[in-house]
Amino acid sequence: MAKYIYGYQPVREVLRHRPEQVEQIMLSREQSHSREIIALAQKGRIQISFLPRPELERLAGTREHQGALALAPLPESISLEDLLEKTQARPDSLLVFLDQIEDPQNLGAIIRTAECAGADGVIIPERRSAGVTPSVLKACSGALEYIPLAIVTNLAAGLEKVKQAGYWIYAAEAEAEKTLWETEFSPKSALVIGSEGKGIRPLVAKSSDFPIRIPQSGKIESLNASASAAVLIFEYRRQRSKK
Repeated sequence: MAKYIYGYQPVREVLRHRPEQVEQIMLSREQSHSREIIALAQKGRIQISFLPRPELERLAGTREHQGALALAPLPESISLEDLLEKTQARPDSLLVFLDQIEDPQNLGAIIRTAECAGADGVIIPERRSAGVTPSVLKACSGALEYIPLAIVTNLAAGLEKVKQAGYWIYAAEAEAEKTLWETEFSPKSALVIGSEGKGIRPLVAKSSDFPIRIPQSGKIESLNASASAAVLIFEYRRQRSKK
């Protein structure tokens, strides 16, 4: 079902990645200088309309549209089984499991980081999580056009599946004895990150192999989920690049 995807970068990326699914592009009259979006739409022979900003706000349901909308389906999720099939032959692979990340901005920021770091996929639970929405697509700057997102009914069961596929599981826990700097990641690793408020559920934590924490020197309790994810994901990438 077509939705109004909004934001300059999400609109640009959907035009780059799947222009055949875009029904229409709508730009604010002030955005008539958006040459790249206009060129991509013209290349795909997609209708372009120039509208007043209040009309774009009404269609998008938000003021955060940045003067650009695309009428197109949201990116589709895939099954965990299909994701594992894609990564089966890779000697190095990183999967990112997110537990109880209910804020769309946090979810989008983590997806963007995972894509930028070359992770192979993000996995979220069907419940107790933000879903794929236009606001998440904007928060991730269109990264969902390129990185697979798997939605599972049971996160703990999903972790058991990736274990069977040769991954080791590292769960970010504030009270863990071992720090990130003392951890050597496996070539095939899965990170588990929970929300800063609720953390990781006990059953999910129990499915992990190694609880680890990010060492901190400040006085406040913790980093937020997206900042923690960025530290963990890029530490994995740093270690593997040295290999």
